[in-house]
Amino acid sequence: MTVSSDQIAKAKATGLQNVESAARIANETGNKFYHLCALLEKESGGQNVYGHDAGGALSGFPKPVNEHNYEVFRWLVFDKGQTSNGVGPMQLTFKGFFTDMEKQGLRPWDAYENITYGAKLWLRYYRAARNGGDTRDQAIVSAGKQYNGSAAYGDRLLVIMDKWLGIVGNSDYA
Repeated sequence: MTVSSDQIAKAKATGLQNVESAARIANETGNKFYHLCALLEKESGGQNVYGHDAGGALSGFPKPVNEHNYEVFRWLVFDKGQTSNGVGPMQLTFKGFFTDMEKQGLRPWDAYENITYGAKLWLRYYRAARNGGDTRDQAIVSAGKQYNGSAAYGDRLLVIMDKWLGIVGNSDYA
């Protein structure tokens, strides 16, 4: 089954951005729509922006991520040795994610491709935890920790996931 127009409308009504892309990506990757909505809320509100990590390259840059300012970001991080920072709706931060995306022909500055990459990453972590015997809640916390590197992130993400499950439901999955 697919994400419904009703679910999309409910998510959009919250003010979350890039909802249509998240729905399409959920359908394409097998991610749960509420998972992607929760990740987008937690990371950027769905906005295609740079993060606000203290000391991070382009921290708080006031314009959306695009090809040209991403070139500057990449230069600052890879050539000048500045601390990486979240990029795009999924706030990808790890330098290896950027090089991996580039090897795959993906553009970290493109919101759709950024969400797709982050969604596949998330799903890999989540499925590994579930296949390892974790409950849904344990898997969300575990995958959240892997996604961000912080146990507190996983704990907070579980709360946001539950909120989004209540907003858009899970009827799009058997």
